Amino acid sequence: MRNRRRNMGGRYPRGFFSRLAYAFRERQIYLRSEGEVQFITLRPGVQVATIFAFAAGLFWVAYATVNVAFKDQVQALKERSQYRARLQYEDRIGEMRGVIDKLNRRLLLDQKAYLAKVDEVRVEHDQLVDRHEQLTDFFRQGWLPAPTASTRQQKSSLTPKDAPARHASNEKTKSPRAVDRYVTEFTSAEEAVEPLQDLRNYMSRMEAREAALLHSVTGYVAAQTTRLGKVYRSVGVNADKIAKSSTYKPEAVGGPFIAATAADLGSKVLAQRVSDLSLELDKWETLKFQATRLPLIKPMGPGHATSSGFGLRNDPIRNRPAMHSGIDFRGRTGSAVQVTAPGKVIKAGWAGGYGKMVEVLHDGGIISRYAHLSIISVRTGQKVKSGDRIGKVGSTGRSTGPHLHYETRVGGRAIDPVRFWKARDVFQEITR
Repeated sequence: MRNRRRNMGGRYPRGFFSRLAYAFRERQIYLRSEGEVQFITLRPGVQVATIFAFAAGLFWVAYATVNVAFKDQVQALKERSQYRARLQYEDRIGEMRGVIDKLNRRLLLDQKAYLAKVDEVRVEHDQLVDRHEQLTDFFRQGWLPAPTASTRQQKSSLTPKDAPARHASNEKTKSPRAVDRYVTEFTSAEEAVEPLQDLRNYMSRMEAREAALLHSVTGYVAAQTTRLGKVYRSVGVNADKIAKSSTYKPEAVGGPFIAATAADLGSKVLAQRVSDLSLELDKWETLKFQATRLPLIKPMGPGHATSSGFGLRNDPIRNRPAMHSGIDFRGRTGSAVQVTAPGKVIKAGWAGGYGKMVEVLHDGGIISRYAHLSIISVRTGQKVKSGDRIGKVGSTGRSTGPHLHYETRVGGRAIDPVRFWKARDVFQEITR
């Protein structure tokens, strides 16, 4: 100890790592043979590896000894554990069989009550079919066209038919009750499920009826939407574009959006049909709304005849063929001029040969112009409603006398206003 202290200068290492480094410090083993001295240096890494190898060998010897000495006891313990688990599994199987037997006995005892419930559901189903027929008649009165031969054939194929009764006791009854059809006791799960399968068949046919009705209504709405689209095209307007850019929203409705799913409707087919119908109705309602925002009325009231139509004519001043981009209405100076559709005034003032002019921008990029006015009653940026007074008839600009020059333009191209007036009657016919 004194030598150690003397070698360390009288101080012991402090701290775990310092002590660990001290314990595995470099050592030397001296060997003397025939007067010669040799030494072997043991570095710290070699010492640590030696200790780990010694510990691993010791562990392996202990493990092998225990495995050999207690092999039979370990094997017996494993077999005993497996046997105990098998017994528990068999007990569980036995309990489950007992529960199933109880349920089967209860089902056989409650057969009449069970069949009575089936009959109640069947009565409700028949009432649902009656309501479906009434709904179909309602749609056909004002919506759907008269049924064709193929439609009637399809309808007859969807009519519920009772499945043949294996236990039928009253063959003369067209639709026997379940308590009459199944008079013997059920002896298997398949027999007990048979009345439910009958109900599923009825419901399946009812689902097919509903899907066919939704398909018919969707087809009708799509056809009407197509007719509206043709009317829009007749005035140079793209129905799809105006529907996408529309700001139409139903009045006084709201709530979070929750899409209808197969879980709500009980069928993926019905969910898809409802989704298709919803999209068609949205487009239909949007196009109907946008039709009310087209310049479909005349800019002057009854009694004001036209003095010049749209198209080629002899220029009244130069007396040469020229293109007339609007329609002229006769009127006394000061006669009221009304806007033909809701929109926003984008120009109100002097415009060269147009004289005093008002230009209104409507939905879908449609523009209406009112020229040669004596007085302008609106200002640029003002929003106007259909029928609002925007000015008075005059003879300003390039004009030979008091009149109103009226134009309609779509995408910058002049469109004959008569097209809009003709479209008004068709719109009213389709959307009434």
